[in-house]
Amino acid sequence: MQKMCFVMLTYKCNLNCIYCYQKYKTSQRMTLETAKSVVSREVQLARESNNKDGVRFDLFGGEPLLQFNLIKELCAWIWETITDVKVDIYITTNGTLLDDEKKEWFKSHKERINLIMSVDGKDDVQVGNRGCQLSDLPIKWVIDTLPNYLLSMTISRKSLANFADDLIYFHEQNYSIDAKPAQGEDWRDGDGQIYENQLYKLSDYYLAHPEIRPMYIFKESSYVHLLNNEPNEKYGKTCGVAEDLVAYDVEGRLFPCHHFLPNVNGKTDILDYLNKLDFSDSSKFVDEECIKCDILKLCRTCSARNFNERGDVSRRDKRACQIMLAEAKVVSQFQIKKLMQNKDNLSAHDLLNLKAAIKCQQLCSDFEKKFCAHKKQNGEADSHKVEA
Repeated sequence: MQKMCFVMLTYKCNLNCIYCYQKYKTSQRMTLETAKSVVSREVQLARESNNKDGVRFDLFGGEPLLQFNLIKELCAWIWETITDVKVDIYITTNGTLLDDEKKEWFKSHKERINLIMSVDGKDDVQVGNRGCQLSDLPIKWVIDTLPNYLLSMTISRKSLANFADDLIYFHEQNYSIDAKPAQGEDWRDGDGQIYENQLYKLSDYYLAHPEIRPMYIFKESSYVHLLNNEPNEKYGKTCGVAEDLVAYDVEGRLFPCHHFLPNVNGKTDILDYLNKLDFSDSSKFVDEECIKCDILKLCRTCSARNFNERGDVSRRDKRACQIMLAEAKVVSQFQIKKLMQNKDNLSAHDLLNLKAAIKCQQLCSDFEKKFCAHKKQNGEADSHKVEA
């Protein structure tokens, strides 16, 4: 598996998005020497572990294009000096600083650079979420020029009710685009139902347009693990934090992931705490309440957000339960319908996925019945969680 390494080039950003999880932005920047040291360290680790997939470096911010000169020099050095390890370079940008000089550089290296540009919707959403218009972004130039690009849509509470229409609009323009709910958003009671309705609209669209690359949860979600009898403890950690994913701050210090960085939580002294955590022990990343949950295996969590917001990597954001449930319900139904379109020619792998998706549907149905009974019994009209 390719290791993902976030390299924080600067904490500074020229926008102020309403959902941004980086609450402690400063003008601090990484030096070229520090960036080279970070890359050298990770490349050497790939050599020592004989990782044939190599390393993916995400040049990140803030807004990384504020460090354009560093990007140019760092990339030139990587391409010239590292020839024995596979290195992929990704740059995540809001796109507003892509002037003619930068466009020329990206065009010259278009086969070597993967560009991720943030686009949240049509003008009303873009202005509301990010404070800039679509016309401020060189979307057509990116699509016409760069073969390795992705537009990235972040779903905030403000854009939740209509994000499917905006995503379909971009699909209709043949844009390569993905969408994810904002990290750490203040989800309210009822948001899960709104999200579910939007996902059903997307599901119908994707079933009618199989040539379209769907939103990531429709193409990447798998429920095969629901068919095993493994305990919930195994599913405490839901990403590769500290193992397949790491991050470096502007000073070149190693963190388990970019959500633990000082520009996110305002803490400059948490490395001692983090270094004591055993990130290989998944059971340490789920609390006593969630460990009993019937649908824990359907839940994604962010240990960094848990720590930043609740002071404990195991204490999950219960506001997001409804979001996880909505995704599982809609995506598993989508998988069933898609597989049944070809029901007479299903492979053994397809049959396994079909069985798993049906299992997911049953789990969600049972959970909702239990939730409704619990709410009726306790009169908790505004509750969105239930104990197993």
